[in-house]
Amino acid sequence: MNAIIAVVFLKEKMRSRDILGIILSMVGAFLLINFSNKTETMLTAHEILTYVKQWAFIIYLIVEILIFVMLLYIHRMFDFAKVVSILLQVAILGSFTVISAKAVSSMLTITFRGYNQLFHPIFYVMLFVMVVTAVGQVKFLNEAMALYDTTVVVPTNFVFFTMSAILSGIIFYGEFYGLIFLEIFMFLFGAFLSFGGVYLITGGRKDIDKATSTEETQGLLSRLTVASPNGLPTRVQPEETTSDNFLIKTDDDQHLQVI
Repeated sequence: MNAIIAVVFLKEKMRSRDILGIILSMVGAFLLINFSNKTETMLTAHEILTYVKQWAFIIYLIVEILIFVMLLYIHRMFDFAKVVSILLQVAILGSFTVISAKAVSSMLTITFRGYNQLFHPIFYVMLFVMVVTAVGQVKFLNEAMALYDTTVVVPTNFVFFTMSAILSGIIFYGEFYGLIFLEIFMFLFGAFLSFGGVYLITGGRKDIDKATSTEETQGLLSRLTVASPNGLPTRVQPEETTSDNFLIKTDDDQHLQVI
């Protein structure tokens, strides 16, 4: 729906490969969700502390932090920001948001049932992580939206966030335990479809950007007027502007003049 809105209201271009990529992403996300573990569990503060101390989660935490810091360093030092790298940062933050949100909701639910969990420090740690990572997601998502088309950002972020949420659940809460081979296979197949959809959506964008830039330049030049020797404005044709150094100003009649 965001892709449709972007085309209708923002006049962004939709390619046939974008449509195919969105369909593959949706089917892949459906398989990811449908064949993941759907067992509902409410966790106490002590159980959450036990999960935090797992070696699998500690390694996962270190790897995610290193990847996030590396991407942040590359973006800031080398001014290298691609839609995939920005949304990977969103997905990494999203994985921590999912973990902490489930922990906070579990402890609140148990508290409302009469077993107070709010005196445990882990509750406030998880609440802090949830808020900070959620705000961070909004920041990087806004950055991606400012640089790239909505038709690219929304489906890519949808897939990356879904993948990170399920992966974090597998690592932290052990949600792969108890799944049969068919469920694991369909889960991985859904991941394959999702990544294929993202590749179709994000690929081949340079040609479109160049074409759009050329059209905008031609449109600007077609509206330019240049001062002729007799002082009257003369329309500038695109082929006449051979110099790279010219100054543009606006006269009293709001005509653009090339000097």
